[in-house]
Amino acid sequence: MNNIFDIKRFGNYFLYDLRNAKNNYGLSLLILGTLSVSTFVIYELFSLIFSQHFSEMPVAMKYMVFFAAITVVILGAGTKIYGNLTEKRAGSNFLMLPASTFEKWLSMGLITCIILPVILLALQLGSDALASFIFPNSYGDRLLELIAMQELKENLLENGIRVNWAGLLLLDWSEYILTFTLGAICFKKSKIAKTILCIFCISMILSTLGMIFIGRNGTMYINWFDQFDTPVKAVKALNWLLSIAFTIVVGGMLGGIYYRLRTLKH
Repeated sequence: MNNIFDIKRFGNYFLYDLRNAKNNYGLSLLILGTLSVSTFVIYELFSLIFSQHFSEMPVAMKYMVFFAAITVVILGAGTKIYGNLTEKRAGSNFLMLPASTFEKWLSMGLITCIILPVILLALQLGSDALASFIFPNSYGDRLLELIAMQELKENLLENGIRVNWAGLLLLDWSEYILTFTLGAICFKKSKIAKTILCIFCISMILSTLGMIFIGRNGTMYINWFDQFDTPVKAVKALNWLLSIAFTIVVGGMLGGIYYRLRTLKH
């Protein structure tokens, strides 16, 4: 058992992996996490230059910057932190580290799926709240208030529909970040571009198969809600389908990463 997992050994490796992630991507994460504030400063500078007064930052711009930062992290974090494993020297050093393949895989999963999104959101929402507190008139409402979707949640609850938004967003994040991390440790060059190309090709194949399947069972999916007595039952069935789909995709990405780490040779 100690050859697979040892808590003390894993703790030491996890701290090493965290330091490595901080050194390779810490500055980038800080910049992206405070991108809303940086954009606000630039926006107000241009407003002063062209109109000689401060203007309220558009809500649409806040959304755009918020999701743009998340997208950039998803695309680039895996490559910046673990992409050098495909290089001979870095790959050899990685293999020599005193930890099992399972421990290295677990550490990679925790950092990409838990640590990164938590820090990114803390930076985004923290800097956003500070800017909203200091400049309430020009910066406007906090992002947390804008994306809370409180009215939508209340409407769903009135109809007996409960959605685990946190779990759904975490699974969605994990699906994409693991995909690009797997691409980062598989491809030696053009990691992001080749990963996107693979996603496109697989999506085309699955879409074609899906259209063939839906063509045979089209009525069942087009009239999905008509098959159930209440909307609540329809949503529960849809939740089960989404859970199965996420389990297959996230599990497949985790399995692919583990296999790649296990077969890594230099």
